[in-house]
Amino acid sequence: MPSSDSSSFWIIMAVVLFLILLALVFAAIYFLTRHAFHVIFDRPFPKPAYDRSPKEIKQDTIYGRGQNWFYSHRLEFQDLSIASYDRHELFAYYRPAQNKDTKLVVVLIHGWRDNPSNMAAFAQMYLEKSDCHILIPHLRAHGMSGGRYIGYGLPDSQDILMWTAFMEKHLEGPLSILYHGWSMGAAAVLIAAGSGHLPPSVIGVVADSPYDSLDRQLQYKIRQMYHFPPRLLLREVSRYAQKKLGYSINQISPIARADKVTVPVLLIHGTADTFVPPFMSDSLFERIQSPKRILIVQDAEHIMSFDVAPSIYSSEIDQFMRACGINDLTV
Repeated sequence: MPSSDSSSFWIIMAVVLFLILLALVFAAIYFLTRHAFHVIFDRPFPKPAYDRSPKEIKQDTIYGRGQNWFYSHRLEFQDLSIASYDRHELFAYYRPAQNKDTKLVVVLIHGWRDNPSNMAAFAQMYLEKSDCHILIPHLRAHGMSGGRYIGYGLPDSQDILMWTAFMEKHLEGPLSILYHGWSMGAAAVLIAAGSGHLPPSVIGVVADSPYDSLDRQLQYKIRQMYHFPPRLLLREVSRYAQKKLGYSINQISPIARADKVTVPVLLIHGTADTFVPPFMSDSLFERIQSPKRILIVQDAEHIMSFDVAPSIYSSEIDQFMRACGINDLTV
């Protein structure tokens, strides 16, 4: 029969081993949480010392050709800057309309890890339709704009509203302002539109390939890539984001504000989008109460609808602009 001292020893050892294992689990969660936070939120590329074109611009998509056009016409675009509400310096490309009396302003919002010049194909499209002003902001933590952390649409929505106020003052409104964003930029313009602070000058929103919430988008990608339930990890990352950024992942949610949007909305999504699934645009469409339309482009991957079906895309924009009341584009 084992002695009581021997039994006590093994009990103590079991408790110690359990505590060590528990400490290792908490340590793993601690470091994994912080690693995941930085992977998700850290600025993707260092801020360059000066604005320059990419070393290589591929011409096999409409966006590459548009980007090439942008840098070929770079002198037509001015560089603007403003200070964000949290004191980051924000930059934008601005091309004034040829007619100084033009009141239509198209604000193009790029996506995650994008260069603002990626939106130049859309600038070309709108300029073929009208002599409008074009504004292409560099989102925070992208391009020439300051910021260490990516906003995923929440602080960016406030930046967009500040750019709107800047343009109203710069051009001595009243103006007719159209927001057009893709991916993360689409989420940003939808959040801005549902913020309750949208100025009357904003007449419509085009959202190409938006996610309905960052939480659902991250869950979808983690399951798709790593095949494990992401809920615990994202909950801890969200708590850490709350401490570091002042807001949680759950607050980055276009769908939570969708029923507060009061301007017309055009949603666009490709059926072959495996990065942001098309059902997210369907969910947003169901929730939005203002005049709305959705364009589903067959076989288009993420943000590739304009490249796959440029004529259909452009025609849909024409219809949407008319629905927003844009008839005489110079008044």
